[in-house]
Amino acid sequence: MTYSWLVENFNPEGQSTGLYMACQVNMTVTADVNAARKFRRQITAEFRALDMREARRGDWRAVEHGFDDSEPPN
Repeated sequence: MTYSWLVENFNPEGQSTGLYMACQVNMTVTADVNAARKFRRQITAEFRALDMREARRGDWRAVEHGFDDSEPPN
């Protein structure tokens, strides 16, 4: 398993919306979890989650995801 920190959006009930930060520069989003594999450190993802809350509004959080190494990314 490979672990990465993603910036993920959640709805008011606390469920994932399936949207992730795709680009730190222009604050775009993606539904492709593999395209969102950006951060190795939690602190970096936490700062980017704050940026997304400001830019996009909503409940953006840093979340660690595990990826199966036997399956290639899309």
